[in-house]
Amino acid sequence: MEEVQNLAGTQDFPRSGAEPESLLPPQNTRVLLLALVLCLTFLAYLGTLWFDFVKDDQLQILGNAFIRSWRYLPRYFTGGVWTFRRPEHPGNFYRPLFLFWLRLNYVLFGTKPWGWHLTTVLAHVGATLCVFCLARRLWADWVGALFAGLIFGLHPVHIEGVAWVSGVPEPMLALLIIPSYLCFLRSRDKAANSRLWFIVSLALFVLAMLAKETALVLPLLIFATRWMEFEPRSVRGAKVWLRRCKVGLGSALPYLLLTIPYVVVRSHSLKGFAHPFAELSVLTYVYTWPSLLWFYLRHLFWPAGLSPYYDLYYVVHPGLRSVLLPAVPVLLFSVALAWWARRSRPAALASLWLVLPILPVMNIQVFGEGEFAHDRYLYLPSVGFAILAALALRRLTIGGARLLGQPALQVAVLLVLACTMGLSTTAQSACYANQTVYIATSVVGAPGSEIVKTNLAGLLGEQGHYEEALKIYLEVIKTSPDSAYVNYDVGYAYYLTGRLEEAEYYLTRATHLMPNPMAAYFTLGIAQFKMGHYADAAGNIRQALAISPYTDNYHFALGMVLKMQGDLPGALKEFQEELAVNPDHSRAREQVAEIEKALNTNQPVGAP
Repeated sequence: MEEVQNLAGTQDFPRSGAEPESLLPPQNTRVLLLALVLCLTFLAYLGTLWFDFVKDDQLQILGNAFIRSWRYLPRYFTGGVWTFRRPEHPGNFYRPLFLFWLRLNYVLFGTKPWGWHLTTVLAHVGATLCVFCLARRLWADWVGALFAGLIFGLHPVHIEGVAWVSGVPEPMLALLIIPSYLCFLRSRDKAANSRLWFIVSLALFVLAMLAKETALVLPLLIFATRWMEFEPRSVRGAKVWLRRCKVGLGSALPYLLLTIPYVVVRSHSLKGFAHPFAELSVLTYVYTWPSLLWFYLRHLFWPAGLSPYYDLYYVVHPGLRSVLLPAVPVLLFSVALAWWARRSRPAALASLWLVLPILPVMNIQVFGEGEFAHDRYLYLPSVGFAILAALALRRLTIGGARLLGQPALQVAVLLVLACTMGLSTTAQSACYANQTVYIATSVVGAPGSEIVKTNLAGLLGEQGHYEEALKIYLEVIKTSPDSAYVNYDVGYAYYLTGRLEEAEYYLTRATHLMPNPMAAYFTLGIAQFKMGHYADAAGNIRQALAISPYTDNYHFALGMVLKMQGDLPGALKEFQEELAVNPDHSRAREQVAEIEKALNTNQPVGAP
């Protein structure tokens, strides 16, 4: 608790409805109450320890050669999250610290899901503690800070970032950016070791940027904080603005300077700072933002019916339901928030944490159609929302009754909120229990989504219902005939049903349409291998390997093709390469032993 108090600092901003220290519980009771909040947060997600890996987990953990050995550590800093699978198109996610996190979890737990879920939940518990410290610093009310921590810890909107292993960059970022901000404030307290606090703040900021790119909002947070904190009395008019800009920029400048090497390294590693999935007009941005902001606002206030996917798409043409109606509540909320912020400094500072972290997700073209609205993007903005909710709750002082030393109405409302949110979080997090439930929930949440339909078809294929899967794929391709991934899915479905000629047609189309067609080349090669077209099969699998040399089974497949062609030395080399990528590949090990024996004894090898 002493370390927490040091981080929160002692030079607080002005109080807003704070209780006198004499009315607060004793110190030991405070420690127990804070521990209780953290335990309740953990218990709300305890059931996730029995969850499986779903969606991206299966690729990033089970199929990621880069997290199986420390020798790949330098690659974490020279590529994107998906470089292991798509070296030629690293994407938009430069997160070396996240990859390091995956490596550590792999060392500790291997492929056992419970351990991965445990560390993800613990990261969220740590983020909840950080929110308590932040609220305590911005608003000198210990009980109010406890309320904020409880609201944040149990809020169901965090399910995607906590119940899903691949969502862990969200709590990771909070664990770094909030302490960085607090250390900056601590460095300005004119106390001992202020320079050390500042250095720690800068170091945490660097780590935060390496965890997730949203950390780039921290200089804005610091600038805005100093802007509001600075109240010159001897100057008026434009001079106030100039002085405030000077003070804000002076504080944010060291952080801005640190973003320069980050941007350079990121741009080099990703072959560009960011890669848009679509070229959108300015009007499309303007038309889409009201519905997107209304979506996020609804989920902060009423987090029910949560889903991994939602039917929310680009708005190309303005309309009453698509633009005007959602714009009204967003505008009203903005006005109310601005009014409150002008009258309460804690509310103003909390508003910064609500508004600024949501700005990066407004760049909707980097997410793609149907992918720009996810609950996990609210993880950091909900920090500000939790503090604002606690501020509002502490203003409920009707009547003189007290419970546990606090206004009874406040405690009663908080208990109702905590029970409701905790039960909702526990119940709704079940959608990440396994792949079947995950996709079923997605279908309910976004029945019109092409991504969800293809995911459903993929699940049916995994369960052996190939014809049903093919039927869905053929339905989707009618509306998206030139979709690279739909063509691949149709080709793969035909491959699974044994119609290899049809599979070859669609997979060939996919190799021409996909920006990174390694999966299409590989599956096309396997289909041609089964058709007996060994030369074509070898050529296409080599194309897949040229794009992604570290993907499981690629070298093994080429080895089998070369073996059928009679090229035993070439096959042996490929099987050995497979073992270098995946040392646990037992069939590759068997093939190495068989071919080495044949080469040493000049004996023919058997057919696969």
